[in-house]
Amino acid sequence: MTESLTPSRDRLTELFLSLARIPSPSRHERAVADVVIRHLMELGLSVHEDEAGNAIEGDTGNLWCLVPGDGPDPHVAFGTHLDTVFCNGPIEPILDSDGVFRSASGTILGADDKVAVAAVLHATELLKESGRPFPSYELFFTVAEEVGLLGSRHMDERALRSPMAAVLDSSGPVGGMVVRAPSQESLHATFRGLAAHAGLEPERGRSAIQAAAMAVAGMQLGRLDDETSANIGVIRGGTAGNIIPDLCEIEGECRSHNDEKLTRVAASMVDAIQQAAAQTGVDVDVDLVHEYRSFALTSDSPAVRLGKAGISAIGLEAEIHSSGGGSDANVLNARGLPSINLQTGMMRVHSSDEYVTLDDLERLCALLLKLVELAPDFAPKAGAAQVDL
Repeated sequence: MTESLTPSRDRLTELFLSLARIPSPSRHERAVADVVIRHLMELGLSVHEDEAGNAIEGDTGNLWCLVPGDGPDPHVAFGTHLDTVFCNGPIEPILDSDGVFRSASGTILGADDKVAVAAVLHATELLKESGRPFPSYELFFTVAEEVGLLGSRHMDERALRSPMAAVLDSSGPVGGMVVRAPSQESLHATFRGLAAHAGLEPERGRSAIQAAAMAVAGMQLGRLDDETSANIGVIRGGTAGNIIPDLCEIEGECRSHNDEKLTRVAASMVDAIQQAAAQTGVDVDVDLVHEYRSFALTSDSPAVRLGKAGISAIGLEAEIHSSGGGSDANVLNARGLPSINLQTGMMRVHSSDEYVTLDDLERLCALLLKLVELAPDFAPKAGAAQVDL
């Protein structure tokens, strides 16, 4: 490609507003998936959908497709997710007079991750309709990302043929990319005590809430060091103020870029739970689930070098980041597919203050066009080490 294609701000606005209006909480992405499939099929593309929906008790599987250009093999895959966090009402996205997309309904906006979906759809429209030659690439759209990367974890490892990938799912201005992210362990504990009347015979009861409270008090939580954190985010139990509760549940997590530290922190949280149960005479069941594995790509990684080159080509300075959260890039890197996570312009995600600017949406689309163009120059050679962990 000689002269760069120019994204249409009107078309990007139309796409994003239409996508953001469609409810798509995790495991219920069918409506937005059908829209994406229709757009891609209208461009002459063959879209595949897997059985992940059945595996995760959802209504939709992961989608992927090849965008054929020059050569039979794709050089890079671009990934987004179709779900949003739960929203307790209809989303009314607007573009205000300052060129900022916001929600007018007091809900999330859904820019996470529909700003990326809009950008990849429009970039693909431009390439397919331009009549110009371009390198082959792939697109994939996962489900249930917001509830533990469930979709990507159930996606067939053979679905993508590209030697590297860029996930579009990091908050912050376009121009940044995440090359390092932590592992995560999720924790769920159920304390089972003995109910009794709190005023008439408190001695007879054994409080599950007291046990849970002692467990949480015995944990080190928050930012533990520059690469490790721990949290208890849910505690629920009890039925009335005058009844000693016989059931209480807690849910939490811990994350670290260092797997040895993660193992120690998870073990200490479990120890605190078991000690509290023993001291209060209640029973406890603990489930500890390894959600995803950390990754760290070096500056020599082809995916990182491609990201830097693309960002520079649209006139920005690349900013390299380490993240405290997980994304589909964690799953792909663990499978041996080197994957960066690009910032998409979305800000204050998962809140009613979520927003993204039209300028950043335009930059994101322009960046995708450049990455497609430059990918053949950076694609790893066959047999080369692909992930630096």
